[in-house]
Amino acid sequence: MEAEQSKEVMPDAQSNLRSVPRFDVNESAVLTLVSHGSRCQCRILDLSLGGCRLHTDDKMVMGVSTRVEVNFKVNGIVLRFPGVVQWSDGRHQVGIRFAEMSSRRRDELAEILCEVNEEKVAREAKESAAEVAAAEQVTAEKVAQDLLWEQQAQRVREDQESREKLSALEEIRSKADEEIHRKLGEQEEHRKKKEREALLLSARFRSAVATPLPVNPVPVSTPVAPIAKTGPWERRTQTRHEVDTAAVIQLININSKQTGRILDLSMGGCRIKTDARFPVGIYRRAEAEFYLEGLPFRLGGVIQDIQNGNMVGIRFLDLSARKKEQLEQLIREIETSEESLEKDSE
Repeated sequence: MEAEQSKEVMPDAQSNLRSVPRFDVNESAVLTLVSHGSRCQCRILDLSLGGCRLHTDDKMVMGVSTRVEVNFKVNGIVLRFPGVVQWSDGRHQVGIRFAEMSSRRRDELAEILCEVNEEKVAREAKESAAEVAAAEQVTAEKVAQDLLWEQQAQRVREDQESREKLSALEEIRSKADEEIHRKLGEQEEHRKKKEREALLLSARFRSAVATPLPVNPVPVSTPVAPIAKTGPWERRTQTRHEVDTAAVIQLININSKQTGRILDLSMGGCRIKTDARFPVGIYRRAEAEFYLEGLPFRLGGVIQDIQNGNMVGIRFLDLSARKKEQLEQLIREIETSEESLEKDSE
């Protein structure tokens, strides 16, 4: 009976009325029933600022408004949120609404979802670029095919006794043109649809993050305004600092790795000396991986300069807010160390 009541609160129409966009995830999770402390292993299927949807390993029968706690990890960050059961299908799937979430925890979840959204948009942009490349390939094939048709037609025209062959060749060419135009139209329409969906999802998510959720708000004291940063850090935002540690350049488009050592670093980019001759030219997408001050870094960018065949300059691009903050902290620590060395030398 309880399972049947749980099914009744999960109509398809209600799922379409969500005011907060949900993002597909696939991570292991633990669901705890607060009333008697029992736990069950499950997987989190989608996630939003307001709640999540789980798939339990074992069959679960839970009533609506049952208090629970959800533990899971997204992008390497461990999260734990209290909530209540919003719906259950009486078998393996259950919808959880987060409750009693503080502003700090909500901002933390929002930042993670922003990263998930950025990865989704970047992935769809990559797919769109691949579709554009495919369309260009089809166009190139059409140009080559047109040239071939024209050459064959010219040979047929020169043969006055082959008029029937010319007519048949032109008919085949006409059908081939129609098929190519149809493929180009389908690919362009699919690409535009993907772009519209990505823009709509981003707009909905930004709107949801800007609007507080009406879910058991917890009083929070007024935050203290951060102290403005001053000093040499702001005057030298693009200063390059000498470093020396192992590094790896990951070439994204050809899935190749080049090992070497990073020689200098700034907020705008870095310079890496590779062990072997660098295999490609400039303006290629790449990622620089290295460890400094005991922390791992993986920063995306583009190959900006190559000297002597193995001295590679990388300009950073599209860094998330979290990665920029980590890079700023690292460079501040390097500057502090340099200033200490200068004082000791004096």
